Formats: sequence, C-alpha cells, structure tokens
Amino acid sequence: MQVFKAMFKVMRSRLPSALIYIVCFFAISAIIANASTNDNKFEAKRLDISIFDEDDTPESHALAEIIKKSNDIVEIEKDKDTILDSLYYRRIDYALIINKGYADKLRAGETAELFSSYHLDESFSVVYMGQFLDEYVSTVKAYLSMGEAFDEAVANAEDAMSQNAEVNMLSRIDKGGNSHFSVDFAGYFQYMPYILVSIIISVVSLVLVTMNKKDIRYRTNCSCLKESSYTFQLFLGSFLFVFIIWLLFMIGGMILNKEFYTGRAWYAVLNSFIFAVVVGTMAVLVASFEPKDNVLNLITQVLGLGMSFFCGIFIPVEVLSDKVLSVARFLPAYWYVRANNMIADITQFSLNEVIQCYLIQLGFAAAMVIITLLVRKVKYSGAAIGTAVKKAAAAEH
Repeated sequence: MQVFKAMFKVMRSRLPSALIYIVCFFAISAIIANASTNDNKFEAKRLDISIFDEDDTPESHALAEIIKKSNDIVEIEKDKDTILDSLYYRRIDYALIINKGYADKLRAGETAELFSSYHLDESFSVVYMGQFLDEYVSTVKAYLSMGEAFDEAVANAEDAMSQNAEVNMLSRIDKGGNSHFSVDFAGYFQYMPYILVSIIISVVSLVLVTMNKKDIRYRTNCSCLKESSYTFQLFLGSFLFVFIIWLLFMIGGMILNKEFYTGRAWYAVLNSFIFAVVVGTMAVLVASFEPKDNVLNLITQVLGLGMSFFCGIFIPVEVLSDKVLSVARFLPAYWYVRANNMIADITQFSLNEVIQCYLIQLGFAAAMVIITLLVRKVKYSGAAIGTAVKKAAAAEH
C-alpha cells in the first residue's frame, strides 16, 4: 500500500485550505441554528420615535400614549436640523408630528393632513408607522360610524389597538407525523454540495495530479506494481478522504441539531453521502487530465459555483427557468437538490422519487469511474511502452 500511504502524506499540505472551508461552513451553520432555536415567539421590534404634539388635545395625547406602549420615545429639540441629525446618526427611527387641528379633523371624519413626519428613506420604520397611523384613524372612524360619541370612539380605538396576539413561529414541518426534519436545518444539507465540491476537488485532484507526475508515473510503471493495483489504491485513498470529510459534516450536523438522526433526516444523510461519493469520482476524473494548479482552482470554482447556481443550491429551483433546469438535469447536484427538497417537504415527498434521485447520482459516479479508467489506460499505458523502448535501445548500445 505504498501509493496509499504516499497519498496521505501529500494531503497534509492541502489540509489548511480545506480547514478554512470547513470552519467557515460550521460557523455560518452555527449562527443560523442558534438564531432559529433561541426563541420561537414573535416579538414586534420597538422603534425609537420622537413625537411633536402641535395639537395638544386629550385626543392627541391618547394617540401619543398608544405609541409609547410599543415604542421607545426619544425627546429631542423640535428643530429641523436636530431632527435630521438624529435620523442620520440613527438616534431615532422616525419623527412624528401631530398637526394642529388633529382632533377637530378626526371628529369631522377628515383624514388628510393629520400628521407630518421626518424620515430618511422608505425603511421598515416608515412603513410600520404609516400602517399603524392608518389603522388607528380607520378604527376611530369605524366606531364613529357606529354612532358612538367621539370620546368613546377614541377610547375604544385605544383598547382595540392595545390588544396583542401571541404568535409562535413554526420551525418544523410535521405532515402526518412522518417528517421531523427541521426546516432551518434543511439548509445545512442544501448548501453542503458547494463545500464538498470545493474541498474534495481542490484536495483530492491536486494530490492525484502530484501522484501522476511524469517522473513518478515512469518509476511506477517500471516497478512490479500493476496498473490495476495502482489505480485501486488511488481510488481507495480518495474515497477514504471523502468519507472522512463527509463524516466531519455529519458529526457537526449532529452537534448543531439534536434531532439529527430522526425521521427523514436519515434520507438527507444518505443523500449527502451519495453526493460526496459522486464528487470524489469527479475529483479523480479531473485529476486524470493533469491540470496545473491555477487551472485546477478554476475548474473547482466553475464546478462548485456552476452547479450551485444552475442546480438550485444558491438559487431556489422555483425561480429558475425551464431552460436552465433542462441543462441542470445533466449535473448530479440537480438530483441532490431535488431529493433534499422532497425530504424537507419543500416539494411533495415521494420515497420512490427520492430513491430515483439516489440512483441517478450513483449513475453519474459509475460513469465517471468508467471514464477515468479509460483515460488512465490510454494516457498512462504509453509510459510503460516508452520506458521499455528506451531500455531496449540502451541495451543495444
């Protein structure tokens, strides 16, 4: 197993670059997992608002009190430059001016020019306050239209606007009790293909290119080591590296998600393993053409980013055109993503179709193994013949 041992000695020099991908992927996954598991209760964001009450009536005071309940009031000087500076430096999110005559206009059913405001852009705070004020005015008008007195309409509107509904964010899909696959955690498997392609091809292909250099190849062909044994050891070493990388991701996923090995997550685990094998065979095939380092980096990025954008890894499949998807079907990542979407219930789950996606990916792997064997047989068989001719010529002299 001399070739097998030599491979892992060469791999050590490429581990730092692989670790960068791994650490970044785990860091981003941990942040997403932590954000999704902290608290599933929805809480409205409190805005920093300055209120300038030019009407100074009980009705305008009532509106200001309602706003204070769900936002933080910031007292600043009523000066245009001061207000704009506060908005620019984010000391406040919104400056509301209750115009003079607010109560009289509201009592008369008028809604125009009740308020003025200062804001920097059409941000969330602007939309939120606009909707809030429209809802409040509409609620008062609704009570007035029912024949209530103005004071009662304002009081009832205040009560109605003060009601809060408890909202719980669902982070898990459970259709019929069969799916315990976290929706957020499905993204962990969704983006894994790009990392697998980047790591495996950049490491395995470079190691194989090093092992296939002319001097090493000629020396190997002159030895008693059979070509089939040499190729087998290359495949074995590549597969072992792929398995170790895949296992690291599975262990990391188990740490990030406590229910990793439950429900349909098993299908996602198998799907990721099959795709890792596909990428391993892809790396061996790329190495058979002996690309230079800069060309190999280019190939890695083209394959990783190309499949990520064309096959639905970075961009949802739903927004991709039919022409793009027709091309993507000839790439293994498309079938990986298709299976992952069914497992996560993004599309309708069908076990038969998931298995079909598995088999198609394995078909890609088998095809690349066959092509690799043919390339190696054609490309490197000449080395042994050339060496034998040189030996015969030297013997004649």
